[in-house]
Amino acid sequence: MAYRIDPSLTGDGTQLVRWEREATIVLVGCGGTGGFLAEAVCRLLLGRAAQLCLVDPDHVEPHNVARQAFDQADLGRFKAEVLAERLARRFGHEVGYSVLPYDAALHAEVFGDARSRLNLLLGCVDNSAARRAIAATLEGRGSAYAYSHPPPVWWLDAGNGPNSGQVLLGNTTRPEALRGAFVPSIELCRALPAPSLQRPDLLEAPPAPRPMPDCAEAVAAGDQGPTVNQVAAALAASYVEKLLAGTCRWMATYFDMDDGTLACVPAEPKSVAAIAGLHVNAIAPPTRAA
Repeated sequence: MAYRIDPSLTGDGTQLVRWEREATIVLVGCGGTGGFLAEAVCRLLLGRAAQLCLVDPDHVEPHNVARQAFDQADLGRFKAEVLAERLARRFGHEVGYSVLPYDAALHAEVFGDARSRLNLLLGCVDNSAARRAIAATLEGRGSAYAYSHPPPVWWLDAGNGPNSGQVLLGNTTRPEALRGAFVPSIELCRALPAPSLQRPDLLEAPPAPRPMPDCAEAVAAGDQGPTVNQVAAALAASYVEKLLAGTCRWMATYFDMDDGTLACVPAEPKSVAAIAGLHVNAIAPPTRAA
């Protein structure tokens, strides 16, 4: 049984809260996957009371043109600035941006006291240092599944290799915070292991025998498929769509374009218990008989 994820974190599914916004979303990384995802998210936010901010310190370089969401007129400008201005103009929705490397102490302030139903951090980065910075946002932000101050944040991470990748969703970096994460009586999920718990290797820096190219350089060199970023972005956008609608039932999706496979991991107690190293009854306490 796949449980429905409650991104509002109100607890038992019955509490009524007056949210100021439907969503506050911060997208980190505006390159290969992030540039395509930013536009998809803007489309999903049309007609909604929501806040979107893009974060990326990189400039648009010649090899980014045609491989990412940029053109010749954007050369030399900051990627986040280009996308924010373009999307605000196209969709009539204010889009904030930062050209500083992501820092939890600085950029997570946007979540603050907004009391958004969905507080979402979208990670579209390709290195362990950036993911560690993102993971720091979830640490020390109160309970994973009870509305607190400051409000908890969900982290959706999109990553890829040459022609495969994954999208991972979670909101706590601490296994102990997953106790009581599921409410079997109403099939509700209130917490999931963060991407860094699901895949600890994402935070480890692999040895690099040569300077690592960015996505566009990898595509040009034949080390990465030309459409893998669009696939990762589309899958991540699907998660955002379902989180906004309150119908998301997945905690991870893996795809391989060479093998032609797509595998989704449902949000269910047994999988979470295995990741957290806890008994399944601790993750989903059995309903007591009256």
